[in-house]
Amino acid sequence: MAERYVWLCLRVGRHVEGFIDAYIGPAEWQRAVAAEELVDPSRLNDAAQAMLDELDGTTLEDDRRRWLRAQLEAVECVTARLSGAEMAWADEVERCLGLRPTRTDTSVFEEVHERLDEALPGSGGVRERYVAWDADNAVPRAKLLDALERLREVLGRRAHELAAMPADESVAYEPVSGVPWIAFNRYEGGFHSRVEVNVDLPISIALLVDLTAHEAYPGHHTERAAKERHLYLDLRRPETSVVITPAPESVVSEGIGLIALEEAFGEQPFEAVADALADIGVRFDPGEAAEVHRAEIDLYAVGTNAAFMLHEDGATTEEVERYVRRWDLGSDEKASHTVEFLTDPSSRAYVPAYPEGRRLCRDFSDRAPGNFTRLLTEQLTPADLLD
Repeated sequence: MAERYVWLCLRVGRHVEGFIDAYIGPAEWQRAVAAEELVDPSRLNDAAQAMLDELDGTTLEDDRRRWLRAQLEAVECVTARLSGAEMAWADEVERCLGLRPTRTDTSVFEEVHERLDEALPGSGGVRERYVAWDADNAVPRAKLLDALERLREVLGRRAHELAAMPADESVAYEPVSGVPWIAFNRYEGGFHSRVEVNVDLPISIALLVDLTAHEAYPGHHTERAAKERHLYLDLRRPETSVVITPAPESVVSEGIGLIALEEAFGEQPFEAVADALADIGVRFDPGEAAEVHRAEIDLYAVGTNAAFMLHEDGATTEEVERYVRRWDLGSDEKASHTVEFLTDPSSRAYVPAYPEGRRLCRDFSDRAPGNFTRLLTEQLTPADLLD
């Protein structure tokens, strides 16, 4: 069953660019699928449904069965859409991510704006001052890679305390342009990640520290390396060799990423990295950076509201961009990038994974000591985090 799941995901991945986020399994499986005739989506959908029907009759451990059921329901939804099935956006999200997306009242965003209004220096409206703070605290491109290396040293040590990873794990950073996201972790297996960083937009110090934690330590790279070691190599669970999007595992991964910085260094994480960055001439106010970081995390829910507008309310992209600019406070370029992400076929059902994942993982991690390490090492579904 576990191997059939991997083969099914590889076959679906030939239809949907970006569906396979990472693959560390046998190279011959990937080569064999690439050499096949393209399998009709309806046959792939039949295969997903058949596996769901058979799952309870297997001898797999309970956690593996729960995890595979959640993942297979996502695959079934993706292949149903590929076969021509029509469904509302919220239904698609629920079937893919294992939770129903919800709108956030704008009063929540107003409260975030009020916090920033008190925290940010200068005159003018809060959006004007936020954009100005972003620009004034942008890390110079010439120092970007040096700053990432310093953050890797500081955050990497903490990540090794939170999850068992091999000593030879590694992350390489690569500047890229012309992409709809700020940063992207490409896990390549063998405990190695390549993190691509979008240099088209200015990257503030608050964003740089957060993306290092989110994409690398103790976020996506730490999770992938720890799970490769524990689940794939030690426990020999082949289903964990492929990472797909959008799926319930994405909710857990993005939740981990969004709480990673606080898990590493508590409520004042910027104090912990200020000295290391000052050594290379990157200086900032840790208190201001903390408030900006907190606001940016809280405003992820703007993306879900914007997705509802695009996919269910019939709003135009121009209307959605105005909404994002109004509530997300970012620059015009940032709003344009957000809408581009929401309209990309491979990510249209993905955006609720961020705020919903953060909420679930934050609550789960706070519930008992060691739960963040469980998130990094175990096969957990969104439903598991509610128990």
